[in-house]
Formats: sequence, C-alpha cells, structure tokens
Amino acid sequence: MGKRSMGMLVAAGVAAAGLMVPATAEATAPAAKARDCKAHDHSAKDNVTRGKATKSTIPIRSEGPYADCVIDGYVDNTITLVYHCTTTNSLGNKWTYVRIPGSFGGWVYNANLSPSGSSKTC
Repeated sequence: MGKRSMGMLVAAGVAAAGLMVPATAEATAPAAKARDCKAHDHSAKDNVTRGKATKSTIPIRSEGPYADCVIDGYVDNTITLVYHCTTTNSLGNKWTYVRIPGSFGGWVYNANLSPSGSSKTC
C-alpha cells in the first residue's frame, strides 16, 4: 500500500496538521534489530533552533535514529520543526529529535533537515 495524505497525523492520540501517514506504518520499513529500534534518550536541550524538511516530505520515527526503524509518518516542508537534540547512531549517522510545536515528535536524519540538525548533543 502507498502513502495516503490525511492532512493530519494521528500518533499516540495526538493530531498534527501537514503530515501524512502510511496506510500501515509497519509495512513501510523492514524490521530492524531490537537494539536499534527502541526508545533513545533525548531532551529539549536546543530550545532555539527551528528548521524545515529539505524535501517535499521526510520520514519521522519515534522509536529510534535508524533508517530501519518504523516510520510513524511523514513531515512536509511547510511545517516548522523545533529541534531538541542530535545523536550519532552506532553506524555513524547523525539524527535530530524534532518536535512539531504542540504535537508529535520523533527522529529525523540530519541530511533531511535545514539547517542540518541540532547543535546540542542528546
């Protein structure tokens, strides 16, 4: 199944405008190793930096900063994201935990963000 545009993302009971959700999130990403896709520590250390997607839509993942983690939804490039902090995963890739003000948050690969991720380490 492909993506469907809903104008809202409903994740953990929270709705946010400007997001798209895959018809079945589990079907969009291969299963990752359990050690990779789990809750990763993050906090709102960077309360200044705001950014946007570098493409028309980018995936956002709540479980972890790895490409193999389940995609919870897609953020479009009209949404202003609040950066919380950045981490480098075990593969050497940098990811930033972002939040849509008053709504959903998750991990985004830094290359998909402008500016390129938070300057604060998680």
